Amino acid sequence: MYDIIGIGIGPFNLGMAALADEIDNLQCAFIDKEPEFNWHPGMMIPGTSLQVPFYADLVTIVNPQSKYSYLNYLKDRKRLFRFAIHENNFISRIEYNDYCQWVAGQLSSLHFGYACNAIYYDGPSQSYVVSITDTRNGHIDMMRCKHLVIGVGTIPHIPECAVGVKHPLVFHSANYLKNKDNLSDDLSVSIIGSGQSAAEVFYDLITNGSENMKIKWLTRSERFFPMEYSKLSLEMTSPDYIDHFYGLTDEQKSMTISKQDMLFKGINFSLINAIYDRLYEKQFKPGGIQPALYTNCELHAVKVTDDRIKLGFLHTELEESFSMYTDAVILATGYRNHLPFVIESEEGVLKWDYKNKFTIKRNYSINANEDIFVQNMDLHSHGFTSPDLGMGPYRNATILNTILGYEYFEMESSIAFQTFGVSRD
Repeated sequence: MYDIIGIGIGPFNLGMAALADEIDNLQCAFIDKEPEFNWHPGMMIPGTSLQVPFYADLVTIVNPQSKYSYLNYLKDRKRLFRFAIHENNFISRIEYNDYCQWVAGQLSSLHFGYACNAIYYDGPSQSYVVSITDTRNGHIDMMRCKHLVIGVGTIPHIPECAVGVKHPLVFHSANYLKNKDNLSDDLSVSIIGSGQSAAEVFYDLITNGSENMKIKWLTRSERFFPMEYSKLSLEMTSPDYIDHFYGLTDEQKSMTISKQDMLFKGINFSLINAIYDRLYEKQFKPGGIQPALYTNCELHAVKVTDDRIKLGFLHTELEESFSMYTDAVILATGYRNHLPFVIESEEGVLKWDYKNKFTIKRNYSINANEDIFVQNMDLHSHGFTSPDLGMGPYRNATILNTILGYEYFEMESSIAFQTFGVSRD
């Protein structure tokens, strides 16, 4: 019987496996339906970088001495001096993926090619039975554990108006590289969304696409806003702020999150500048088609008409509806949580609410016995740091300390200079 079984091997559960690997006598297994670790392969656009610095790796924030740190990866790859000379804290997506694959290649607790079917609680043994299918041959097997960590990740979010639209050139940005070669030189391409993914796709097309391609970028946001990266704002990516946020009422949490897009949904400031510089250069090229950018445009209709696609929008500021025709639509419309299997605890089957959310405790557990934990499903309960790669090690250390019953990983406190709640002086 395992102490921990982790479902899904994205960066968060990979970090959990890396931290757990150093703990003696802790038996862990992590499974994933994919054949290998590969992080967002459809968005591995050359030149794109992370929005967090290199030390926000899988382990460093809680254990800088770990052999699975990014700096140790550089040392092993014999690139440490080059990295130091490069003086760039924000590494490329391609290198981050290679780093994660380097870590994955050293962990015997990882088992790729196995899909979770369901999780059941076994009363007599007070353990969980995990039903798994070998994706290579369809064989079904069972695994047992005392604790579960659910890290199945997210799936592309498709706007309701686009659900069911069948067209080879209407696709989510998660599949951008898979479909890029189908975007021929003279097409009209519309990118929908305002975040980092939309910006990366737009920049790639205006930089590497044909001069004859008609590119439009539309967002319902009032502007193309940058990620907030001031130091006092960065203090909010800390346990101090999570403690404060967790103590808010559900109504207060929802209202607060709705005002924090710039903290976790914005675009790299450097990328915004690069986009503007590229647009500036394009104006001097004779015969070229200048890209068009639109704000306050909310997509509400997608209809295939003959060989073209008709998009319907509402201009939220002018309160006017309008439509435009395009040949391709790239939906950079974010991701959503999903749970493709049933989870049963001692209390019975755990239910999502109507918004696909669990009731999550401060230690990231979702049941009364505090032996089932979740990764990156806690935006509504713990705040905007939920999807932050840099806060993954903190969440993992919190979960592991809870499972172990003592503070194996010493946690820092009183980090922020500012006070997030009411002063008690």
